Amino acid sequence: MSLKVLVISHMYPNPANPMSGIFVHNQVKALKQAGVECRVLSPIPRFPLYPKWRMYRRFPAQTVMDGIPIHYVPTWMFPGGMFFSSYGRLYYMSLSTILPSLREKFPFDLIHCHTIYPDGYAGGMLKERFSVPVVSTIHGSDILLYPHRSRGVLRKTEQALRMNDHIIAVSHLLMKKSQQVVAGVVGSTIYNGFDPSRFYPIDAKAARKKLGQSPEEKVVLFVGNLKSVKGLQVLLKAFCRVVKQVPKARLILVGDGPLRSLLKRQARELDLEEKVTFVGRRPHDEIPLWLNSSDVVVLPSLSEGFGGVVLEAMGCGKPVVATDVAGASEIVQHRKSGYLVKPKDVDGLAQYLTILLKDESGLIEDMGERAYVVSGNYTWKQNAAQVIEVYRRLLSQ
Repeated sequence: MSLKVLVISHMYPNPANPMSGIFVHNQVKALKQAGVECRVLSPIPRFPLYPKWRMYRRFPAQTVMDGIPIHYVPTWMFPGGMFFSSYGRLYYMSLSTILPSLREKFPFDLIHCHTIYPDGYAGGMLKERFSVPVVSTIHGSDILLYPHRSRGVLRKTEQALRMNDHIIAVSHLLMKKSQQVVAGVVGSTIYNGFDPSRFYPIDAKAARKKLGQSPEEKVVLFVGNLKSVKGLQVLLKAFCRVVKQVPKARLILVGDGPLRSLLKRQARELDLEEKVTFVGRRPHDEIPLWLNSSDVVVLPSLSEGFGGVVLEAMGCGKPVVATDVAGASEIVQHRKSGYLVKPKDVDGLAQYLTILLKDESGLIEDMGERAYVVSGNYTWKQNAAQVIEVYRRLLSQ
């Protein structure tokens, strides 16, 4: 008999944002391939008077993606994260309305939530109602940022940590942080993975030709959301210095977000308008091309739970320059498979990017080869095997 797992995650690919929580979907796909039957409940915003969330009203109640049934559950939320400390209970209330009938069709053995708050808090409440174990994965902001919003959020995070039977953290740092919030938290560190059947080295010139890029430029690539926490304002300051040393350098930003207009203005003020390309959000299937077209991949985050693009870049044989935060610093080997810098370190970021882009001794290739070898230890298949072991231990207690 296969395991039946109910996945709860407000971060999940949807019609409004196909890249939202793609790492959660990738794990669920790997679990399915390993024989675990999963269904996903994804809370989506419900606030009728807010025009920016109007598109959520057009979502299908149910869909299937890669053979995985997904239920989008309209949930009361508030613009700007107002009343965030109430979200855990609001999630519980909305999920409670559909779970009794769902369980008749899908008698789940266990609940797996993504983010300890608000999802893991709701999961902890559902545990009492359905008498099944609950696991929550901590991804980053839910332990690094959210508890600092208010005492209410901190208190609910503490409660969620206590209500869950097991915590999975995607880096050692996140596990340590959760144990600082609640001493004695029972958990495991299980790194996120990548799909080596999709992210693997291909010829950079061929990738650039497909993307319509110049074969002559030295390309620094960022992939992710254009948010303050990603450190992109710091990156632009650093890149201004890089261009002076490497005239053929180009920075490509793949992604979108609230900082786009500000970053475009900053690029213009730094006289980088001709050197920085904003390509917007791209389909996940296209990301391997962008990674392979680059010379170096950069992740300048001020705070980061894991940073899956680091592994995807390494799988494509690319060196990475990343800030020394959480998961990236636990996987990137400084001076071997890439470089690590402190957050907000403009000088360090500029220095290491320049070293790589000016390289004529094969350093990029050497680092890229080492990155590729290391990446083999972090696939979604391996991740799923570790997660399933957690499930089996809980269910055997």
